[in-house]
Amino acid sequence: MTGNGGTPDSFREQVAAELRAMEEDIFWTEKAHFATATTYARLHLWLGIIATVAAAVAAASVIGDAAPAVSGSAAVVSAIASAIVTFLKPQDTEQKYRTAGRRLGALRVKVRQALDLDLHPSQPEQADTWRVLARTFAEEKATIDSDAPGTSNRAYRLAREKIEAGHFNHGDPRHAPRRPS
Repeated sequence: MTGNGGTPDSFREQVAAELRAMEEDIFWTEKAHFATATTYARLHLWLGIIATVAAAVAAASVIGDAAPAVSGSAAVVSAIASAIVTFLKPQDTEQKYRTAGRRLGALRVKVRQALDLDLHPSQPEQADTWRVLARTFAEEKATIDSDAPGTSNRAYRLAREKIEAGHFNHGDPRHAPRRPS
């Protein structure tokens, strides 16, 4: 219920509005982290395939008496792909993004439970408790954000595609957050 000017009528409604906004922000950030993790997993896979195939071609060309340019080129490609995997460690970066996504997902569940259970109209007014909940969730989100690697606009676009396609809507329209403005 909102009063004049679209503002919530009660503190309960104000806290609920804040938690819904937080839930939506968490949702989008979570899905962007998972999208980035998927990108790094694919990068790791493709670099591994390239390194393996190039090494096999280099070995086969040496054994098969192929032109030195073939074996040399294949060896260079294999070395470059292997070096990228070794020094950039896409699997470690993938894990960091996946961990951030999981932590954000767990926080989103806590926020949803607070909305559905703690702020349910059947519960007594607990303004101080609700304020602490909102502050605690905001602090936890800030901690996760500071610990996590940054996400790109591309990650948000990839996440948006999945969100808008309904990949995360499990029948409850609240769990398919609207697009941020």
